[in-house]
Amino acid sequence: MTQTDLRQGAPETAVDVSSDLALYKGDAIVVGVFADGELGPTARSLDAAVGGMLTAVCETGDMSGKKGAQAVVYTHGKIPAPRVLMVGLGRAKNVDMERLRCAAGDAARKLRDSGCRAVGMGLHAGLTLSTTDAGEAIAEGALLALYRSDLHHTRSTDAERKAIDTLTLLDADAAARDGLATGARLGEIVATGAHTARDLANEAPNYLPPLALADRARDVAEEAGLSCRVLETEDLRAEGFNTLLGVGQGSVNPPVFIVLEHAGDHDEAPLVLVGKGICFDSGGLSLKSGAGMMGMKHDMAGAAAVIGAMGAIASLDLPRRVIGLIAAAENMPSATAQRPNDVVCSLSGKTIEVRNTDAEGRLVLADALAYAARYDPAAVVDLATLTGACMTALGKHTCGMFGKHDRDTDALVARIQAAADATHERVWRLPLWDDYDEEIKSDIADVQNIGSSGYGGAIVGAAFLKAFVDGYPWVHLDIAGMMTSSKNKGYAVKGATGFGARLLTELARGWGA
Repeated sequence: MTQTDLRQGAPETAVDVSSDLALYKGDAIVVGVFADGELGPTARSLDAAVGGMLTAVCETGDMSGKKGAQAVVYTHGKIPAPRVLMVGLGRAKNVDMERLRCAAGDAARKLRDSGCRAVGMGLHAGLTLSTTDAGEAIAEGALLALYRSDLHHTRSTDAERKAIDTLTLLDADAAARDGLATGARLGEIVATGAHTARDLANEAPNYLPPLALADRARDVAEEAGLSCRVLETEDLRAEGFNTLLGVGQGSVNPPVFIVLEHAGDHDEAPLVLVGKGICFDSGGLSLKSGAGMMGMKHDMAGAAAVIGAMGAIASLDLPRRVIGLIAAAENMPSATAQRPNDVVCSLSGKTIEVRNTDAEGRLVLADALAYAARYDPAAVVDLATLTGACMTALGKHTCGMFGKHDRDTDALVARIQAAADATHERVWRLPLWDDYDEEIKSDIADVQNIGSSGYGGAIVGAAFLKAFVDGYPWVHLDIAGMMTSSKNKGYAVKGATGFGARLLTELARGWGA
């Protein structure tokens, strides 16, 4: 496997498949143990080779087999691998792809931090999952967990940096290895898309103004086989992207609009993915507090997810035509910045009264959603770190999902829900009844960009976006609560999560089936 620069999204660990079990010569072998200390098939085969040492650990109670439990057994030369990591999976019938992702992620991180550089995994045996699904879950979970956000750390030598160089999925059966290899390749592609999103959202804002984000999108497009077009200031003026230009006018770094396209079948209506790309959000003249401004480099997490997903979709060569639209700007205070009480005419022709410059994400998305209509899309999904109100409502365990209450939107919601269930990037639908439209009525323009009552902020933000949706099924995902993780657990890592990249990839995979 050819390894590419981690900063371009590629996992730094190569994934392989092998028949070696007790003969595997790496630093560690990972095996599964089910509830009540029942050894999985791979664990049983190794247990015989090491003289019952794994059984002894279970009999002493040091390995219960409960989900998340771990125990290390040192083999003392009985097999070439010096250690076996036993991982609790719970009851075999309850092990789905998510549990396997988490188990592989926890195991990979533990072994990397112990200094292991070559790890074999036999976690899939004895499960109801297909070997393809198991291979995908193991590779995806391990690679996601091994991601690092240390983009600007300096190191003396690579040898001083702990890393797993090779991850090998182990099975003696040739047919099983074929399925594992297919799944592992899928898992690598999906993990690469999430890594791309994480890299972008973790990047320092001085390294990633809008034009630099466009350059990163071009790199992803070139590597994955996407077409990429970037509209800069003069293009935006000519087209009428006035809300995007208005948000960006306070910064020395000009805004851009990025169009990524995976061709698929040109005869069908595309799936359009839209990302909010505020590369840094100071709040503009409605300035945030110092504490509130920290972390606002992540305000382009929706854009990062779309770019990551588009790279994965192209790498998977899905039949569905998919378009990615990124509205990117910096929201800064200056003598040229947009003011509260300004009125701007959007790309759709609707006028907007800007009552708070810190409600800027919905402004750039208004132009993006209007532009999406040009494709006569089958559906449009936007991702945005839109509101703190959504975090207040739902916390950090799920994102808010909004859409009109009609048959076409309900069908799109069902597709997104299925993708969320498969990836564990969870969504929760909140209401978007027409009653909320009253909140965004303006005395001097068609709409205003914040609500009049101060209540229901996440829903009001979605109601504003709905005003710019015309003629296509649309769902808005408010991912503000999901953009970062504060700890390493399972395959989650501290820093940007890349939330949405895997969800959107799975949505396109299911749609193109």
